[in-house]
Amino acid sequence: MIVRTPPTKKPRSEMRPSDSPSAPGSDRRLVIYEDPPSATKLLESSQQHSDHYLCTYQCRQMVKSEFIDALSSAEKQVCDYQSRFEALNENFGKVEAERKKFVDQFLYTEQELAAAKGREQSLQEQLLKEVDDFQERFRKQIQTQSELEVKLHNEMNLRLKAESLVASAEEKASVLERKLSHVSESIEKEKKRLHNEIEHLKRESKLSVSRLSADVSRNNV
Repeated sequence: MIVRTPPTKKPRSEMRPSDSPSAPGSDRRLVIYEDPPSATKLLESSQQHSDHYLCTYQCRQMVKSEFIDALSSAEKQVCDYQSRFEALNENFGKVEAERKKFVDQFLYTEQELAAAKGREQSLQEQLLKEVDDFQERFRKQIQTQSELEVKLHNEMNLRLKAESLVASAEEKASVLERKLSHVSESIEKEKKRLHNEIEHLKRESKLSVSRLSADVSRNNV
């Protein structure tokens, strides 16, 4: 590499391994030269600095080698980037396929979810209808039970009244039986008394007839 500076400065040589590395397989140093301001100064400088190297064909070959190495490295990087790009394209294709698959699964899941919501709503409506029907039947059963309880209460009242009437009738019948028994006894007694009186009257009538017959007989005599 040749670096040119203003003529006022003297020629100097420096080692810059970080800026200009040596070519592969070469152990020679890279020396930077500055052009002298005139041919006389160049002659003097070449005589005074005999240890300086001239930029020869070998220097150009070294630059060319560095350029070729850099180009080869760049080509390798391009191939590497190309491989990476192809791998990324392949991965992108796989990711795109997976994304499409996930999108299809998501759409299918949404459809299933919508269908499930529809079935759930239908079941809820059916359940609400069944609950309403059950509540209506339960209300009717409660009403019927209330009516039956009222009828049962009325029947129980009627039964109690009937039992009370039966007890009262039985009591009255018992009283009537006692009265009837008393009347029967009185009638029997009265019949006996009348029978006795009739017998007495019969005897008296017979006696009267006998007396009358005797009287008549005496009168005829």
